[in-house]
Amino acid sequence: MSDDQIPAPYHRVPEQEVLGIQFTLEDMDEMRFARVLRDITQDPAFAVPLQVRVLEPRSGIDGQVTLAFLPGDREKASAAVQRLKTILLRYGAQVDHIRMPGEN
Repeated sequence: MSDDQIPAPYHRVPEQEVLGIQFTLEDMDEMRFARVLRDITQDPAFAVPLQVRVLEPRSGIDGQVTLAFLPGDREKASAAVQRLKTILLRYGAQVDHIRMPGEN
């Protein structure tokens, strides 16, 4: 990904650490994964300054969705996590526990 494709908050402040919350989507097929991505990309809860990174499910590899954010965007990220949990539950993915970076 080139600098012009990275949302501005991520290349304007390189001294800040980007945090991320990763969801591993066990046993989610490609069709349901595509539907989850469609819902995420259409939902304003995931707008810049947040960044969504994905790893599509493949044979023997679980899909992953990572919500990346700067420390100052923790509150917005927390709200997006709740929205992502709702989307995942809609497609039958159970989410038991979420830990935000920096929490014990």
